[in-house]
Amino acid sequence: MKKLLKGMLAGIAIVSASIAPSFAQMAGTEPDGCGWYIILGCTKDASASFRLLAELGGHKVGGGAGTHILATDYISGFNPGYYCVADGPYVSEGDAGSVAWREAVQEAYVKRGC
Repeated sequence: MKKLLKGMLAGIAIVSASIAPSFAQMAGTEPDGCGWYIILGCTKDASASFRLLAELGGHKVGGGAGTHILATDYISGFNPGYYCVADGPYVSEGDAGSVAWREAVQEAYVKRGC
């Protein structure tokens, strides 16, 4: 019985180690207030962007920052007049790029905005 229990505990340790993330993405902005976003789709129609957001699982899915709609009129570095479904901001390009959105949205890309 002791051997069986010891083997089961070892198996649990192996499984839990294999599903743990290698690192957590750091949601937030750089000291200058800028951040890195994963852009999942942009339209000039807010309703269409909200539909895309819903299709992708709604608010707060994805990495540590969660998905939401960005109105690009208010973000320096983005072309104005669009509503983008984005996950972010993250403190670095690497943190944003490590979130596995490309499996769901092949056109996803990382962009910096302030």
